[in-house]
Amino acid sequence: MRTIVPFYLLLVVMVLSCGLPAQTRKNPLRPSELIENADRYLNQTIDLEILEPLYGPSRPEDLARAEYGQVEVRIPEGMGGTLSLVPAAFKATDPNRYRNKFDRVIESPVSVKGELLSDDEMSKATHRPAYVVRVLSMKPIVMGPPHRIASLDVIKTDPAQWDRKQILYEGIYQTGFEVSVLDEMWLETAPGTQIIKSGTVGSQANRVRVTGILFARPGAHYGHLGGYRFQLTASKIEYLGIVR
Repeated sequence: MRTIVPFYLLLVVMVLSCGLPAQTRKNPLRPSELIENADRYLNQTIDLEILEPLYGPSRPEDLARAEYGQVEVRIPEGMGGTLSLVPAAFKATDPNRYRNKFDRVIESPVSVKGELLSDDEMSKATHRPAYVVRVLSMKPIVMGPPHRIASLDVIKTDPAQWDRKQILYEGIYQTGFEVSVLDEMWLETAPGTQIIKSGTVGSQANRVRVTGILFARPGAHYGHLGGYRFQLTASKIEYLGIVR
């Protein structure tokens, strides 16, 4: 009996521990989740799905001329920290660590495997947490055809369903000082956004057809001063005519 009881106790502990929420993990992670749970994933190898815009060299010639090699992940939800991709040669103790460059241009959407690190020196200098993912491998994400959205009501009915989906949406685009609004969505462009102006373009209000990634996380705030429930990050904007 002395040898049987510990075995059953161990078996019970193992079964119970498998059901604990703390043992579960969504994989791959999204950048906002990584920042929110940075302490959990720090100094660990993670899989990251990046649909967010990337800000870094967009052409090989730009990469060759660039002094610094980090590629910033622009998180639409406006997190309390920064996240950048860095090459495998990055070392936190190296004063020239950000001069290491990737051997190719990195474009979103992309799937990345790498190690999450905290740059404490940069955090102190910028007064906000600064994190980097030291990239070990990466591959492009194939999005497939966009979902055509007939009206904004479709998104409003179930925002979580459409969060981080590629959509095709047609509506009224209004621009101005600190204004970039497609109906009630904040419209964001990225360095590689394709702009097609086939007709007359007005200075403030135009009808447009937009293909892009929709960010619609429930409870999140987007755009200028966080005044919008949704953000559409455009890969293509087609101008269809002036709104009179």
